[in-house]
Formats: sequence, C-alpha cells, structure tokens
Amino acid sequence: MSRSSALSGATALSRALALGLIALALVTALTSCAQLRFVSEYDVKTFEETIRIGKRVDAFYGKLIELAPDQRTYSQFSGDYVDIEADIRSLVRRNTSRQLNVESKQISEDILAFWQQYKEKHKTKNAYPDARFDQQRFERLFNAAAAAEEAKKLKTGDKPAQNTGGQ
Repeated sequence: MSRSSALSGATALSRALALGLIALALVTALTSCAQLRFVSEYDVKTFEETIRIGKRVDAFYGKLIELAPDQRTYSQFSGDYVDIEADIRSLVRRNTSRQLNVESKQISEDILAFWQQYKEKHKTKNAYPDARFDQQRFERLFNAAAAAEEAKKLKTGDKPAQNTGGQ
C-alpha cells in the first residue's frame, strides 16, 4: 500500500468520524429540547367549536335532505347559509391565530371553501339534488378537523415534569 492511499484512507475515515460526531451532537441537541414542538397544543375550545359547527352543518343538510329535491329552493335556506358561514369563518380565524397549526388551518379553510362553493351552486340552480353527497363530504372534513385537534393531545408520559418550586 502506498503512502498516498494510506493518507487518503485516513482522511476519509477522519471525515466520516467528524460527520458522525456532528450527527450525534445534532441528535442529542434535538432530543434534549423538551419544549420543541412541531404542532400547536391541543385546544379544547377549538375542538368543541369544531364539533358544534359540524353538528350545525349536519342538521342543515338533514333538513335539506328531508325535502323532496324539487322543494329544496335556495330562499328557504339562505339565512342558515349566512349564519353557518359566519361560524365557519370564526373557526378559520381561530385556527389561523394559533402558531404551528397548519393542518387544522388548512382543513377549516377547505370547509369554508366548500361551504361557499355549495352555497353558490344552490343559489344559482335554486335546487340541490346532490345534497346527500355534499353532506358526506362535510362529515369527512369535520371528522378530519376533530381528529387533527385530538391528535395534539399528549399523553402524560409525553409531557415534561412540572417544576413544583420545592427546591
């Protein structure tokens, strides 16, 4: 083995060792950060508001579907559209104001966009023959919104110990 190949092997080994030490230091630093968060904390009020608005949307579609398709005129439901849209906008604002809340914000924005789209479709056609399919979409969206908020709950063992100040 020549001296230059032995030196280049030693240099490669030194680089690999240095990169390994840097990676180890980075992992250690990241795992020791007890307060490092990637999503916002669970908010019971947001969860309850999501459930409440989802229930209102479900009741809206329940009343709509009870009518024969030719009786589902827009004017009967215009006030409900306005009131429910205000609730959905409130949910969007609530989710937007919370840091690290990208998924919940996006889901609530999707709910608002679909609500506005379906309202405009109903208004334009003055009929709503496919209401059952739209109800099912909202059911999936509100389930996703509730699940996204529930996922933010940490189990007791996943939280740092509280300092009681008795030291």
